[in-house]
Amino acid sequence: MFTPSLSPPEAKAKGIPVRKEQSLSLKSYARHYSSWVNGIAIVYLLGAYTFSIFGISSDIWWLNLIGVIALVHSLMWAAYFAHELFHDNIFSQQELNDWLGEAVLFMTGSCYSRYKDLKHHHIVHHTKRVDLSPFAPFSLTDFLLSLPVPIRKIIVALELIYFPAINLTLRWMIALAPFLSQNRKNERLRNGIILLVRGSLFTGLALYSPKAAIVYFIGYILFLNITQFLECFQHTFPAYGIDRKIPWYSQEHEEENTYTIYISRQWRWLDLLVFLNHNYHNAHHRLMTCPWYLLEKLDDQLYPTEYEQRISVFKLLGNYFKQSYRIRRLFWGQGNVKRTDSGLELENFVGATGISFLMLRKSFDWVEITSNAYSKETYVEG
Repeated sequence: MFTPSLSPPEAKAKGIPVRKEQSLSLKSYARHYSSWVNGIAIVYLLGAYTFSIFGISSDIWWLNLIGVIALVHSLMWAAYFAHELFHDNIFSQQELNDWLGEAVLFMTGSCYSRYKDLKHHHIVHHTKRVDLSPFAPFSLTDFLLSLPVPIRKIIVALELIYFPAINLTLRWMIALAPFLSQNRKNERLRNGIILLVRGSLFTGLALYSPKAAIVYFIGYILFLNITQFLECFQHTFPAYGIDRKIPWYSQEHEEENTYTIYISRQWRWLDLLVFLNHNYHNAHHRLMTCPWYLLEKLDDQLYPTEYEQRISVFKLLGNYFKQSYRIRRLFWGQGNVKRTDSGLELENFVGATGISFLMLRKSFDWVEITSNAYSKETYVEG
C-alpha cells in the first residue's frame, strides 16, 4: 500500500510503491502515441483474424491448428485493444479510437452494448475503484439461486468442465436486454440488426464449412477461458451497481486490491505476446493513460523488484482449475488475499467470474431476484 510517511528507500525496502512526487514524473508515459507500434499491432490483429477463418476452413489439419491458434490470439488482442481504446490510448483523435473500438468489439462478440456505454462503465471502475455489477443491489449468487434448480445444475456442471456458462449467459442477457428491459429499449433496432448480421455471418461459415463453425466455437470458448483467467485475479474490489451511490475508496485501497499477474520475469516478452501487457494492472491503475507498449517500463519504475502485488501465473493456475473453487466462485465470491510477513497468502484467493471490462453493467431490470440468506447451503441441498 502507499505510505507517504516513509522515505523512498524505506518504502522500496518494504516492497511499497513510491508516490510519483517522490520518485519520477509520469508525464512521459501519459498520452504517448506511437503510430508505427500501434500500426504493426493492428495490422497483425486484423491479419491474424482474417487468416484464422481461412485456416479453420481448410482441409489441411495443420492449417486448422494454426488457424485456431490465430483465432484465439487475435480475439484476445482484440479484447485488450478494446480496453486500450476505452482509455483513448491508441489514437490521438477521439473518432479513430471510437471507430476501431466498435470494430474490435464486433470481432469479440461484445458489440451488443454501445461502445460509449462500455467505455463509461470501465472508466467508472477506475475512478471509483470498485467493480460494477448489473445485479446490484443483489449479487451473481442471488441471480443463480433465483434460477430453477435444473438450469442452475446445468450451469454448474458446464463451469466444472471449463465451459464458461456464466460468461456466455451474461453475454446473451446483454444482447437481449433491449427487448426485455426498459433502460435499453431504445437499442432494440441496433441490437436486432447486429444479431441478424452476426447470425448470418456465422450461418454462412457453417454452410461453407460445418467443421470451421465447430472449430470457431471451440476457439471462442478458449478465448473466453484465457481472458477470464486474467480477469479472475486482477482485483479484489467490492461490487456496486453503476446507477447506485458508491462509497469513496482511497488509492491505497486500489493498490492493495489490484494484482499484476505475470508469466515470466525473465522472458517478459511473453506478457506482451499473450496479454498485450494487460496483466501489468497495478501500473495501469496508477496511470490509465499509459499505452500498452509502455506498461512494462512503467511497472519497473513504479515498483521494486520484489513488489508483493506481482503474482506469477503459475501460482494461480491451481486456484483457477481447482474443482471446489470453480463452485465457490459462483456461490461464495472471490475469496481473499491475506498479507503475511512472508508475502501474500493466496490459498483462499478464489477469483471472480462473469465480471469483465467487455460487459455492460446496466441493471437487468427485467430479472426478478430476491435476496437469499442461505446462498451457501442451497447449492449443496439442491
